[in-house]
Amino acid sequence: MSGFGFPTLAIIVVVGLIGPLLALNTRLRIPVVIGELLAGIVIGRTGFGWIDAFDPTFKMFADVGFALVMFVAGTHVPVRDKTMRASLPKAVLRAVVVGAVAAALGVLLANVFHTGHAPLYAVLI
Repeated sequence: MSGFGFPTLAIIVVVGLIGPLLALNTRLRIPVVIGELLAGIVIGRTGFGWIDAFDPTFKMFADVGFALVMFVAGTHVPVRDKTMRASLPKAVLRAVVVGAVAAALGVLLANVFHTGHAPLYAVLI
């Protein structure tokens, strides 16, 4: 399907509903995301090719979806919990150590393999 119009948007909405519909059957215990992934495979390049995954509008949808997921995840962090606050200094120290180790390993891997992708390796680590 070329272009991003109403038919493409309608397909996306229908596919987005397949996951929750599959999850309604409590005997199968299929997570919503599995149903949506399977439906995406069927309509994408791997399946019938109805949707062009390289359409710039999908990049925008992906960015908005990621932002929404991060927002919802952030709202579930119990920031007022006393044990959470007490653990914060130790958690910050651990995060700094992990970041430093990841940066060092990223530089090491980039130098060993001569790729120049040290920041990418550090983030992946």
